Amino acid sequence: MNIVAIGMGNFGASFAKTLTAMGHDVLGVDKNPEKVEFFKDKISNTICLDASDPHALRLLPIKEADVFVVCIGDDFGVSVMISALLKKFGVRKVICRESSSIHLTVLNSIGIAHTINPEYESARILAQTLTLPGIHHLFNISETLKIVDLNVPASLIEQKFLPALFREKTHLKVIALRRNQQILYSSSQPLPDQEIDDIIYQPDDILVLAGELKDIRKFLNT
Repeated sequence: MNIVAIGMGNFGASFAKTLTAMGHDVLGVDKNPEKVEFFKDKISNTICLDASDPHALRLLPIKEADVFVVCIGDDFGVSVMISALLKKFGVRKVICRESSSIHLTVLNSIGIAHTINPEYESARILAQTLTLPGIHHLFNISETLKIVDLNVPASLIEQKFLPALFREKTHLKVIALRRNQQILYSSSQPLPDQEIDDIIYQPDDILVLAGELKDIRKFLNT
C-alpha cells in the first residue's frame, strides 16, 4: 500500500516505522526538519512540509496514495484543517487521530468517518488485561467479544490438546497453540486428527483464544 502519515510525533512515527518494516511504501510528513531528518532512515520516505498550508499539501501524492493518516493529536485546529483540506482535494481515504469527543464530533461533521484514539484504546486494553490475570495481549472485536493469548493453565499441562472438546467445555474457540515461537496448531490451517492427538500441553505453551469476555473470565478462574 501507499500510505501518507502526517505528523511524526510518537504515534505517527511508530505507525510509519511499523508500516515501513512491513514492506509498505510510506511517506512521513512533518513541518519539523529535525524530526524528518531523524526518521529518514527508518521510514520509506520523509518530507519536511507544513500540511496545513493548502499549497504545500497539494505537493503530496493526493491521487496516488491509498490512504492519508493524520496522526496529529496535540493540535485540534491543525488536525481539523488538514483533514478538511484532504477531503476537499478528493483524497481517496482519510483516517484521523482524535483526542477528545469534541474533536471526534468535528471530524465526523466534515466527513471523516474513520478515526482512532490511541490513548483511549491503549488505556481500555490495559484496564481489561489487568483484570484478566495471565493474559498477555487482548484484542477487542466488540465490547464483549475478545481475542486473547495466555499461558496454558497448570490444570491442562500434560493433557491432550483437544480443541473441539475444549470449545464444548469452555465456549472458547482455540485460534492457535504456540510453543517456543512455533505454531503447533492454527484454526486457519487445521491439522489431521492424528497429528492433533499427538499434541500434549507443555509448560509455557501459549493459547490464543476467541470468545465472550464472560467465558474468558470463567476459564481463567477454573
